[in-house]
Amino acid sequence: MTAQQRLIATARAEIGYLEKASNAQLDDKTANAGDRNWTKYARDLDALGLYNGPKNSYAWCDMFCDWCFVKTFGLEKTLVMTGQILDGYGAGCTESVRYYKNLGRFFTQNPQSGDQIFFSKDGGKSFYHTGLVEKVENGRVYTIEGNTSSAAGVVENGGCVRNKSYALSYEKIGGYGRPDYSVITEEEDNMDQATFDKMFAASMNKYRSDLRDNDSGSWSQEARDFAIREGLFAGNGTCAKDGQPNMMWEDFLTREQAAQLLYRFARKYGLA
Repeated sequence: MTAQQRLIATARAEIGYLEKASNAQLDDKTANAGDRNWTKYARDLDALGLYNGPKNSYAWCDMFCDWCFVKTFGLEKTLVMTGQILDGYGAGCTESVRYYKNLGRFFTQNPQSGDQIFFSKDGGKSFYHTGLVEKVENGRVYTIEGNTSSAAGVVENGGCVRNKSYALSYEKIGGYGRPDYSVITEEEDNMDQATFDKMFAASMNKYRSDLRDNDSGSWSQEARDFAIREGLFAGNGTCAKDGQPNMMWEDFLTREQAAQLLYRFARKYGLA
């Protein structure tokens, strides 16, 4: 698979994802659906410090694109390919265009698979929606976009990941950012899916390990104290750096674990 094909495969796998009503069940494609802009894409990028502050609950079309790049190629190569910087302003479409322009990699015609498409209402002075170019055929550009819908035309706050298409002459297409795929080595470019999956699993294991350091926010103190006091959470049997039991507060919660938590709660209070 080429680098562009790997990117599009990552994006296609996300089609059908719905934004969430709250900061819960972010990894499930359809659960907890709502219109509050909570997504796994912003959560993961926030954890990497990509932007100038937390962006979960913000409009997320550009974050979806960034997440696809990071998942496919890793953070370091994504920064080089797209011209972004850590702690920067890339979560907005206009700023992302600026990064591409700084690289000399922004074009107004002849899109290619793997480009990032940007939409504008003012002839290219500013940009308000974005997605990834899947292919170009028969005078149309086919895309995969986050925070859109299946309705025709640009939908910049539709709440889901969808594949769409537009005539190349569509007046709201403001241009295309072309990532620098040359930074992907030939070995990486020819990587098969099994090798990629293995590398991604290793990266995700490292990421989850970093979440298991007992960090937590002050806003959850009362709830955490309750969960420990009532025996709902027991930790993983190790100690954090400060010597306290490691409860792994920021790690993911699977459905299996959620079922166990609810069962403990029900048994504790005579409900089961």
